[in-house]
Amino acid sequence: MKKLYWWLYIVRLSFKWCWRLNLGDRVWFSGEKCTLIQGVCSPAWDLKAPNGDRLDYIHKRNFRKSWAPANLLHSWRSGYRFYMTSWFDIWVRDGIKPWMRGCNIWAKSNR
Repeated sequence: MKKLYWWLYIVRLSFKWCWRLNLGDRVWFSGEKCTLIQGVCSPAWDLKAPNGDRLDYIHKRNFRKSWAPANLLHSWRSGYRFYMTSWFDIWVRDGIKPWMRGCNIWAKSNR
């Protein structure tokens, strides 16, 4: 029962990822659909153009996320995989401890 609770919690939490920018997401930049390939310098992201060129350090205000269902599903899966591989076992065993609340894992908006 404990595992089911935390699994459902993760499924719900993963939906927040649909509205954020995530690696592998498709975005619109200069009229082209590009892919986010690097976000370590957020708010500047690296994009991959449709022709394969790498576009470095593009500020997030210069592109927008594609709201296609496949892109939203990709974002949800990214969050789900992250929580299931990194946090599920910990939460089943110990629950959410106060120190975890300060971690950058809660899918707050990065728009």
